[in-house]
Amino acid sequence: MRATEVTFNKVDNSYHPHIHALLCVESSYFKDTKNYITQKQWTSFWKRAMKLDYDPIVDVRSVKSKNKDKIDPKDVTPAVLETAKYPVKDSDYLTDNEEQNIQVVADLEEGLNRKRLISYGGLLKEVHKELNLDDVEDGDLIHTDDDEEKASEDAFSIVAVWNWKRKNYFIKNIG
Repeated sequence: MRATEVTFNKVDNSYHPHIHALLCVESSYFKDTKNYITQKQWTSFWKRAMKLDYDPIVDVRSVKSKNKDKIDPKDVTPAVLETAKYPVKDSDYLTDNEEQNIQVVADLEEGLNRKRLISYGGLLKEVHKELNLDDVEDGDLIHTDDDEEKASEDAFSIVAVWNWKRKNYFIKNIG
């Protein structure tokens, strides 16, 4: 899952787009030195891909369960929420200056027009489809109250768990 977030620096009137990504990897990934990508390598790859003349900030973290035998959704939830948060939040750019607010909204509208800010791939795309979620770009943003009532009645968590025998993830419904 990839989400592009844009924040606004009110001091120097600059914009800061950045990517939040959630990657599913085999647990052996962290022990396999020939396939493991270090923080330094991620930075180098990103620098080259973006054709930058400086080292960008690349913050990569693993999401770990406190209990090695059982995955607790509470351990994974903060990472999912951080990745899936709104691409643009009004608290990131609205000020007491109405003229500046109008300019920032106009800039964001023009800059983000026809941009896919959230996308899913692999296992997370399957989970998104299995849950029959609205498309993040074209979903219904009008009837949210009805959905919230129904969601609170039918709420449950889904966790992907690595199966060593099958050498693949399987989806586990919780609650």
